Amino acid sequence: ATASTPATFDLVSSFSRVQSTPTIGSITLTISNYSLYTSTTSGILDTQTTAGVSIANITITSLTDATTDQATLDGYIAQVTAAINSVASAAADLGAVKNRIATNTEFVKTLMDSVDRGIGQLVDADMNAESTRLQALQTQQQLGVQALSIANQNSQSILSLFK
Repeated sequence: ATASTPATFDLVSSFSRVQSTPTIGSITLTISNYSLYTSTTSGILDTQTTAGVSIANITITSLTDATTDQATLDGYIAQVTAAINSVASAAADLGAVKNRIATNTEFVKTLMDSVDRGIGQLVDADMNAESTRLQALQTQQQLGVQALSIANQNSQSILSLFK
């Protein structure tokens, strides 16, 4: 994180529509909860103790078996353990956010496929109805032509009687 990094970041997590009003849900991530290093030394790995020591600058080469050095080492171990727990917690939070977004993404894909399938079936149904209407009109036309043909033949027969 730098000075220009935003304090929070909103991720779109859901979308719903009630009648014509859309609603967007979001997950707000506080960047400082996930930053390992920051420009103000307040990240998980660069936060300094009152003695001015952070995970990034721990040095144990000068420590001995002395009681004070043992206490210092215990403090370092506690600091590293706390940092490991913070990193694990941050990773778990980000993993949960990722899973939530992946679940919503999968739901939206399934919903889009269902809508596409439904529209396809509606188009197919409309095409079937139009095809049926066309066949009915063609049949009516053929019957009309046959009726005219029969009428013409009858009139020709009647004219031949007068000859």
